[in-house]
Amino acid sequence: MNSTNRGANRAVILLAGLLLLVVGLAGLAVGALPTVRSGFTDQAPGVLGTVTDALKATPLAGTGHSWLWIAAAAVAAVFIVLFVVFIARQGRGHTRELLAQTPTEHGRTVVDGSVAEQLLQDALSSRPELVGSHVSTYAVKGTSVLKVSVSCRRGVSPADAKDLVEEQLLALDALLGTSVPALIQVSGGFRVRTAGATRLA
Repeated sequence: MNSTNRGANRAVILLAGLLLLVVGLAGLAVGALPTVRSGFTDQAPGVLGTVTDALKATPLAGTGHSWLWIAAAAVAAVFIVLFVVFIARQGRGHTRELLAQTPTEHGRTVVDGSVAEQLLQDALSSRPELVGSHVSTYAVKGTSVLKVSVSCRRGVSPADAKDLVEEQLLALDALLGTSVPALIQVSGGFRVRTAGATRLA
């Protein structure tokens, strides 16, 4: 739950992983397999010559340099900017403010997200059905949403764990006097997750 598109996250990770895998396997093959190493040694001069001829055939206005270098530098600069933007966007989405009333003549009431997080964390940590829990607050399209992640003990049904969390969320709603949107994530065993446990305001 952050401001970066999930598909973009996975696509970048997949492409980077595949690129590193290919480069790593190629280097390993050249170093470990004599046939690959000899083939690389035989083909390297020809490839180098082809690249040199291409650079010579694309001069830039009498400068003696190829415009391909400028094109390559421009493409590299674009990729660097995209990666910097991608990295800078990671981790966003967290917010400290859970609820905020419209300002009136008497002032404005604000509920910090850490208050709800601590209340839920304390309530869930005492439950024997759970082996761990984590609560955080995110801003999703201008609305603060609680994300409650719990790991249920072996033998405990994820559905029962979800109901347990919902019970605590209803108690929090009663305390705050309003319904707080929440996403419940339950894991246990082979990382079983319930995707339908999302509450909307």
